[in-house]
Amino acid sequence: MAHPLFLLTASISLAVAADPPRQGLAAEMSNLDALPRDIMQVPLIEHIREVLPAADLFFGAAMLILIMLIHAAGVRAATNRLLHRTAVILARPTQWRADLLMSGIVFILLSLHLVELFAWAAALVYSGLVSDWRAAGFFAGNTYTTIGYGGDILPSGWRMLAPFIAISGLFTFGWSGSVLVDLIGRCQRIKDAAESGRRPSGRSRATA
Repeated sequence: MAHPLFLLTASISLAVAADPPRQGLAAEMSNLDALPRDIMQVPLIEHIREVLPAADLFFGAAMLILIMLIHAAGVRAATNRLLHRTAVILARPTQWRADLLMSGIVFILLSLHLVELFAWAAALVYSGLVSDWRAAGFFAGNTYTTIGYGGDILPSGWRMLAPFIAISGLFTFGWSGSVLVDLIGRCQRIKDAAESGRRPSGRSRATA
């Protein structure tokens, strides 16, 4: 006597074989399952995947966003410092205080870029892409500043990270440049105010 489980399986198989609509549905489902594979085999998609691997794209984009957030926080702090000190110095303007203000803001921006270099180096080391901290820092620094003579030390499957490091440097240096333009204008106004305060007024000259 046949086993009941065997009889049940055989009956289900016969029912499916005898039901053409179900066979058609199964064929359509198999075609839908094969559709993503067919799309990924399109030559254009394959070329895009070779130029921009998914791992490089997501890792580089995440780090780019992090770098921009760090720079935004630093620029906000530097700008607030600049606005506050400009108002204070204009109450009693002197040229040396304007120079000191400029030096302080430049130092803040320099420190901010060094922090961002360290963030890239740490990402390379902790992700296992680069084993040596000094090599990671040197590569990140050369790529971040778009100098690019430090050599390619990334593994073959992760070399598209270098353009993301360079793009982050272009964005942040451009942002810092706008802060420096505003800084120079404010410092010049302080110096002009200091110079006008030194000059005797026309009435004083006439009295003398």
